[in-house]
Amino acid sequence: MTMPVGETLESFDSYADAQHLVQTLIAHDVRPNALSIVGSEPRVVERVIGRVGYGRAALSSAMSGSWLGLLAGLVVVILSPDDFATPIIAGVVIGAGVGMLTGILLLTFSSRLQSRYRSTQGIIAAEYKVVVEHNESAQAHTAITEHKAHGGD
Repeated sequence: MTMPVGETLESFDSYADAQHLVQTLIAHDVRPNALSIVGSEPRVVERVIGRVGYGRAALSSAMSGSWLGLLAGLVVVILSPDDFATPIIAGVVIGAGVGMLTGILLLTFSSRLQSRYRSTQGIIAAEYKVVVEHNESAQAHTAITEHKAHGGD
């Protein structure tokens, strides 16, 4: 992918605002593949969404262990099809117990290596520019003018 060449129509602080302009231009018959949104000054943002305690560690590890137990129970059923429910139920329960214990122990002994909070990360730009190819520039400016004249934002 290469950097788009053309004229910057407008700059925005949010990606949603840039998308809104692009949708407006497309609605006014500007050729879609002549438009680009260019983000500049990328930044990594980590948003903290909660604390990780023993309850959270136990629950999430129990769920993971349940899936592994279910898989093990299904393998036992395939190898020995005499009883169907017992191996699956036992696998899920034992897997949940082992997973829960493992999660609590990992949280206890790795507290220095691991953060005690949950978060999500994303990359956002400081500025978003809507760029149009030179051959569509006049039509794009006309579309913006018409949109604003008819009460558009």
